[in-house]
Amino acid sequence: MTTVFVAGAHGNTGRRIAKLLAEEGYQVRGLIPDEIHKRKMEQDGAVGIVGDLTQSYSDGLRDVDAVICAVGAGVTEDPQETDHVGTVRLIEQCVLLGIDRFIMISCMETKHPEHFSELKPYLLAKHKAETILEESTLTHTIIRAGELTDDAPAGRVQAHPDLRETGSISRHDVAHAAVLCLSTPETEHKAFDLIQGNQPMQDALKGLASG
Repeated sequence: MTTVFVAGAHGNTGRRIAKLLAEEGYQVRGLIPDEIHKRKMEQDGAVGIVGDLTQSYSDGLRDVDAVICAVGAGVTEDPQETDHVGTVRLIEQCVLLGIDRFIMISCMETKHPEHFSELKPYLLAKHKAETILEESTLTHTIIRAGELTDDAPAGRVQAHPDLRETGSISRHDVAHAAVLCLSTPETEHKAFDLIQGNQPMQDALKGLASG
């Protein structure tokens, strides 16, 4: 596996994923919204594909081995269009093009969107996309991150299909987890919560085999 397509590569987490992939020796294509972000991608050692999940970007998916989806509507976009319809469109593109490996960055709150009134539209959109991905034929991984921070990477986490506690995790560690999932078979066909903890990242991910 050498070429990885990162959707949402201009975001706070997506850019970290793209940069780390490039540092690890992967060929990286990042889906970004404009030429400014394209130049930033190039500085990080990745190829920028200008577009978004509402547009055609099929050329960027040619000869890709895996997709990491780190999109998020934030406060300026429609979560239904970005986090649900757009993500499902990307899943469908992967099925049509024979790209089997798909990693999705999500959040722990999608399991209980009714508890978060302000975030409910975003969480419902993410949850719908998660369901479609789990029901697809793709070899998928869903990383449900805790509250994201800009802290330095801790390198130690808790990873479990259904954590009983909430917590935070740095975007650096989420990016590291996404990249490691590409080479960790124990994460295939898994959806799991991820927060800062006491276990080394690689050990935590391999431990999902028994989850």
